[in-house]
Formats: sequence, structure tokens, C-alpha cells
Amino acid sequence: MASHICASPIIMTLDFCSGVKPGSSPTPPTRRKPIRICVPSLSMNSDFGKDTKSKAVSRRTANYHPNLWSSDFIHSLKSPYSECCYRERAETLISEIKGMFDAMGDGEISPSPYDTAWVAKVEAVDGVFRPQFPQALDWILQNQLDDGSWGTPSHFLLSDRLLATLSCVLSLTKWKKGHPQVQRGLEFITNTLRLMNDESQDSLVADLEFIFSSLLNEAKSLELSLPYDLPCMDQLFRKRQERLARISIDSFHSLPSSLLYCLEGLQDIIGWKRIMDVQNKDGSFLSSPAATAFVYMHTGDQKCLAFLNRVLAKFGSCAPCLYPVDLLERLLAVDTVERLGIDRHFERQIKESLDYVYRHWNDESGIACGRESVLPDLETTALGFRLLRLHRYNVSSAVFEKFKEESGLFRCWAGQISHVKEVESMLSLYRASQIAFPGEDVLDEAKSFTTTYLTKALQNSEACRMRNDKQNLGHEVKYALENPWHSSVPRLETKRYCQLYPPDHARLGKSVYMLPLVNNNKYLELAKLDFNILQSVHQQEMKDLTRWFGDSGLRQFPFARQRPIELYFNVCMGTFEPEFYRCRFIFAKVGCLGLIVDDLHDTYGTLDELILFTEAVERWDLSKTDSLPEYMKIWFRVWYDIVDELAREAEEEQGHELMGIFRRVWEGYIGCNLEEAQWLAADYVPTMDAYIKNGITSVGVPIILMYGIFFMGQLLPENILDRPDNPSKIIELVGLICRFTDDAKTFQAEKARGELASSIECYMKENSGSTQDDALNHIRAATSSAVKEMTWEYLKPDDVPYRCKKFVFEVARVWMLMYKDGDPYGISNKEMQDYIREALIEPVPI
Repeated sequence: MASHICASPIIMTLDFCSGVKPGSSPTPPTRRKPIRICVPSLSMNSDFGKDTKSKAVSRRTANYHPNLWSSDFIHSLKSPYSECCYRERAETLISEIKGMFDAMGDGEISPSPYDTAWVAKVEAVDGVFRPQFPQALDWILQNQLDDGSWGTPSHFLLSDRLLATLSCVLSLTKWKKGHPQVQRGLEFITNTLRLMNDESQDSLVADLEFIFSSLLNEAKSLELSLPYDLPCMDQLFRKRQERLARISIDSFHSLPSSLLYCLEGLQDIIGWKRIMDVQNKDGSFLSSPAATAFVYMHTGDQKCLAFLNRVLAKFGSCAPCLYPVDLLERLLAVDTVERLGIDRHFERQIKESLDYVYRHWNDESGIACGRESVLPDLETTALGFRLLRLHRYNVSSAVFEKFKEESGLFRCWAGQISHVKEVESMLSLYRASQIAFPGEDVLDEAKSFTTTYLTKALQNSEACRMRNDKQNLGHEVKYALENPWHSSVPRLETKRYCQLYPPDHARLGKSVYMLPLVNNNKYLELAKLDFNILQSVHQQEMKDLTRWFGDSGLRQFPFARQRPIELYFNVCMGTFEPEFYRCRFIFAKVGCLGLIVDDLHDTYGTLDELILFTEAVERWDLSKTDSLPEYMKIWFRVWYDIVDELAREAEEEQGHELMGIFRRVWEGYIGCNLEEAQWLAADYVPTMDAYIKNGITSVGVPIILMYGIFFMGQLLPENILDRPDNPSKIIELVGLICRFTDDAKTFQAEKARGELASSIECYMKENSGSTQDDALNHIRAATSSAVKEMTWEYLKPDDVPYRCKKFVFEVARVWMLMYKDGDPYGISNKEMQDYIREALIEPVPI
């Protein structure tokens, strides 16, 4: 009935100020040796479980699974990553990555042969027939690949190679340069063009039908020898005409759209004076060097020329497909270090990057890859929204209304773009939609839409990958759908992303491109090293914990669950940093005590014994325990010593009397357990309100959170220490969420052994005719609402120490993961075993 770890009816308030600023690192506390308490051994032949006034007592049992993580097994764990050489290498990588962040300007991006060819076609401004940018022409001559094509050497995508190669051939032909290169390029196109029909429509570069068709017409006018009559060419021209027919000429010239990205393929409909109305402030057209060069060649616009000059000044002899990419680069770099679990090493760099993005954020329209773009895109906007909100910047979900059509569909931007871009954009929106606050309907709509969209995309594997095997979005989509953010915990996320993160990842726009400051081997090497180094720390802590558990005497209760490792997992997965060792240890220690309290109330203790037990706890006097059964006396001695020592340690750290608080939370928690035992004895199902009021405490999480917060190395202000009985909203919500998720997985087993009171039973009692499924659906909906409220309480701007709120929030997230597949504290299911092995036992392969 009462669930699986100890709790408190006195929920500590978090409404206080702190000298530690959000995001800053507290001073690591001095690591102390685990408390060791020696108690007399309790023989199984003694009067264990017998009332002092009767010979035998009939007792119930829950038949919990035994402890799978023996002390011998935990102490056998050995990790080489505690050695200095690994830490020294990690420090070197940290320094190098900080340098990468500090070097970010307008963005580092790989060369685009396609765009470079367009820049090379620009004629000299002095009127002489020669290239204005001869260095671009030289780059083309020097960068043809062995197969005769031009493109990104590490990534082969046929449509990208065909587009880049034909563009380079046309540029060389214009200037009558590189005849051998031209011939090899034409051979490549001739030999591979017929294969374009085999390429998935979902993996074609953006707007291929416009751009490639236009280049083919130019090649035909120059009488270049190519197979123009292939069926795939007819299909391409037909698709071009169909799309042209749907374009509104007035809108095209007056409203920014994705069509600006491919102006070089739309010369038939461009009004050269009118098109200047949708030019970027930096002189470009949607940050595309190719489109900008094309417009300059027809207009001579000096702002276009100035943009091209800046591009060549930045990149030397070549041009990228997009520039600048300052916003996208910073956001992706922050997202990368956070998902790889190494963000704590780059707090200053992350803040500077997000401050930069926030200066350019627009709640009405969103943002694009670069700050100067006139057309925000969904992928960058959703990524920016998610990261800014998670770092507690004030951003509005109303920004997504711009990307929603009247039909309820969400689009990357006005107009159509490649399906791979859409999958990436929808994945970004799906992730952003999970950081929802109460009342944000547009995020609910976005979550519903993207879930359906991505599920269908996953079924159509071609929509989730580019032609080469390195570009598989399917794994990312599948993982995201199966692991919602609220139950995707940091340590597991880190290890799994180490397996998904591509250091040579290429993105797809008008051409294949790479962002070297976002995807590289340094991030991955540091992430793997850091995970394994931290895991070696955690393994030592588990050894300390199991040693304490064995010495404490808590193994002597055969009716109770022994779950020190599961409890450690519950806290360590979200609060994993080395400086929070004491917090983790005390969380697990208090949880071990609470499991026994829970089990003696749920299954083992008689009502008379439990009443005596409650009175003894309230008296707080070892000499007044003579009336208790022997097993309760043993627990009481262990508990008394632990609470006394923890209170003294906390008082020493906080400089404030805390024994009263530490006692009262236990009194309240045990009182709530007694009330549930009384319901059990009377076969009573309370009202839902009464059940929830009691269950928020009896679920066990709030008391552990309170103890943990006192040992986070932060000095807590007077108002929290003086008003401990004033409950904080976030801890109440965590208690409610944990109660509901617990009930959903345990109510059937508890009902089978006579425990009637659960939120499911209370709902059915109050809603005559409702079914068990109705009750579960109601509980899931209530949980979802509570999660949104908890997210708001966690991220809202206030003076509550962020680190304390994060600790509370992460415990809830890990709890939701643990209860995703069953009852982790009662049944040792395979999923829970796998989680522990993955995060705490098995290192990341290096």
C-alpha cells in the first residue's frame, strides 16, 4: 500500500534565496567515510516477529524478489578509469573544446562545390571578361574527386554529386578552363544520371527539380554532351512545371519563403527589381552564396557583391552552402555537449552561446540558422526554444504558431523542402514540445502532430536516412519516440548518445554540408572518457554503500526488500557529479531505512505493533522501546543512530539546529504509513482526496529529497531552516507523480494481497460504473498534467537555488523511468537490471 521508499508528511519548502547562482558549481564537500553502526546479530531462531505477549502472530508476506546486487559482486567491480592518465587526457580535451567554443563567430561550415561554382561564374566588376573571384575557379580545378565528381569526399549522395558536378562543369566551361576536368565531370554525370531514379525522393537535395533542371537547360544551350532524354529528366522537368504552377508570383516577390534559397533555378519568374524587397540585411538571399551570386549577375546589386566578398574573405577560395550559421552552430554545439553529458565542463561557454542566441531570439517569428536571415526555420527555432527554456530564459511557445497551418499541420517554413529536412525539423519540434508548461496548447498540438509524423516516417525507413549508411536518422527518431524527455535520464541518455553521435555527421540542404565545431571526434572521445571516469567514481560509492548496508544491521529483516543499489540508481542517474557524493549516499541510506518501514506496515507488522511503533518514534527515546517486538527494536536502534548522526552533520554544515526537523518528518511519514495500515485492516477505500493527501507523503520520495538537499554542499538560507513545515509546490508535485506512477504498476499485486486503497480503486469507487482502464487513463492524464506543472515549477524564474530544484526534478525523472516497465523496488525485472548494468556496471567501449 505505502510504496517503496520512505517519505515525510513534512515537505521542506524550497522558497528561499541562495548565495549560489543558478548554473554555478558549489564547492565540493569534503568526502567523509560512510557511517558504520554495529548492532547485535539477530538470529532467525530468536523471537524475531513474535509479540512479547503471544507465542505466535499470523503475518502477511509480499514475496518480493531477492536482492540481485550482492556485496561481493559490487566489491568485485574494477575500473581502470580511476587512473590519472585518463583524467589528464580528459582535461586536455576539455581545454581544446573550450577553445572551439571561444572561436565561434559567424560559423564554421564545410565548402560547397556547388556554391563555389556559382561564385566563380561572377564576372569582374571592371567590365573585363574574367572572373571576379579567380580563387574560386582555382579551387574547383584543384578539388575534383577521383571519380570525376565534385562534392563532400566523406559523404556520397547522388543528387548532391550531380548538382555540384554539373555546376562546376558549367563554371569551367564559361571560362574555358580545365578541359580534362570538364570531360571527366561530364563522364561522371553521363554514367550516373540514369541512377537518379533509384534514389529515394526523400533523400534528394532541396529543390532539385528547380536547380538541376535550370543547369541542364544551360548545359544544353552550351551543347555539352549529356543524356538529356532520359526518363528521369522528363520526370524532373514535369515536377518543376507542377511546382511552378502552384507559386503565387506576388507572394514570391513580397513574402520571404524557402524559394529564395533556390533563386538560381527560378529565373523564368523573377522580377529583378521586386525580388530585392526580400533580400537579407546582409545582402544575401536566404544566406545562400549561390542564390546571391545569381542575383548579382543579373542586377549588379552592390549589397550582393559585398556579401560575396565577405564570404570569400572568411573562407578563402571557396564558399559554403549557407553563411552565416552562427545561431545554428551555437545551439547544436550546446545540444551536443549536453546530450553527451559533458556540459558541466563548459558552463561559461554554454551561457555565452545561449546569451548570444537569446539576443537574436524573436518570440513572434523564431530564428534561422543565421542572425541575418529573413526566414526563420522550424528546426532552429525548436532547438533554440528547447535549450533556452531548459536554461530558464523567458521564451514563449507562441512562436510555433507561425509554423502551424490552419489545418493543424506544422511546416519547416513557408513552402516545401526536402523530406530529410522535414524529419529533422519534426524531431526538433517533438523534443521541444515535451518542455511544456500548463496551458500551452500549441505544444500539445505539436507533440500530437510530430508523434504521428515521426511514427510514419520511421515505418518508411527511406524518409529517415540519406543514401549513405552514415546518415541514419531512424535510430534518433526511434530512440526519441521510445524515451520521452521526462523519463529519459541523463546518465543513460549520455551512454546511448555516445553510440548514436556521429563525429562526421553531414546535414542536407541544397548540398551536403558539415559543421566541424558541432560534429568531431573530440566531443566523442571526451564523452566516453568522462562517462567511464564518473562510472569508476560511482562504483566506489556503491562499494561504500553496500559496506555500510552490511554493517548497519538492515540485512536482518527477511520480510523487507533490500535495494541499496536501486536506490542509488534513483539518485545517481540525475545527480551524478562527483561533488554530490554525500547527497547520493544519504539519499540511498534514508531510502534503505524507509523500505523496511514501508514493508513492515504493508505486510509484516500487526496493527497493534504498528501503533506501538509509531508512539516510540514520536517519543524519540531508546529506553522507551521495551514494549516493541525485537525486529522493531533493531530497526529503531539503527534509525535512531542514523537520524541523530545526520542531524548533527547537517547542523555542522548549515550552522542551524535541525534535529527537530529531522525527527518530525519521520514522525509524519510513519503516521501516514500507519493510516494506510488502518485502511488495510478495515478493508477501507478512502476518498481520492484523502488518499492523495496521505499518498504524496507515504510514497516515500519527499523525505529522501529533504535529507538530500541538506547535503548538497550549499548553505541554505534562514527561511528554509525556520519554515520546514511549509511545503514546496515542486516537492508536492513530485510526490504526486511518484504516487500515481507507483500505483499504476503495483495496484494489482497489492490488491491481490488485500491492500485495497490505491488511486485506481479510489477513482472507481467515486465514479460508479467506471472500469479499471478508465481509472488508469484518468491517472495517466493526471500524471501528465502534474508533469507539466512540475516542469513549470522547475524552470520558472525565481530565487530558489537551481541546483536544489534540479536534484528534486531529476529524482522524479529517474523514478518515471524506473516505473516505466514495472515495479522496480518490488520486482527485479529485466529492464531495471539492464538500466543498472548499462549505467553503473558496464563502461562505454573506447
